[in-house]
Amino acid sequence: MSVVRALLLLLVVLGSWSTSAAASTYTKTRYPIVLVHGLLGFDSLIGIYDYFYGLPQDLRSGGATVYVANVSSSNYTEVRGEQLIRDLDTLRAVYGHSRFNLIGHSHGGPTIRYVASVRPDLVASITSVGSPHRGSDVADGIATVAPPGSVQASLV
Repeated sequence: MSVVRALLLLLVVLGSWSTSAAASTYTKTRYPIVLVHGLLGFDSLIGIYDYFYGLPQDLRSGGATVYVANVSSSNYTEVRGEQLIRDLDTLRAVYGHSRFNLIGHSHGGPTIRYVASVRPDLVASITSVGSPHRGSDVADGIATVAPPGSVQASLV
């Protein structure tokens, strides 16, 4: 009976070890992940509220290399795209990354599409979540009533 108990204990120990080893690399990717926020986005608000709700930390704990892009919270897609290209070029120069997995939320989707079209050499993949790839009814409405050159017009 003690042999059976020893074998069961060994199986439990080995099973839990292999699960934790697998979990530590569960989110590891060949290329780093760069998260790009949407309109009025931020990395964290007063150091308390995280735009991506702890997603970067969860991905890192699973083995992924994750960065949060530093792009304007409200600007044209092209401007945000050029800001993202600047960030990616910096990450490439400092850390030696060749390409990136870009994940964009909301306006981050068109931003990463811009980067993929202008600098495909920086992009391993793009994933957009809740992004207005066909435009936005809200933005179209604002554009029809906002005076040219106004703050409202610059948001759309």
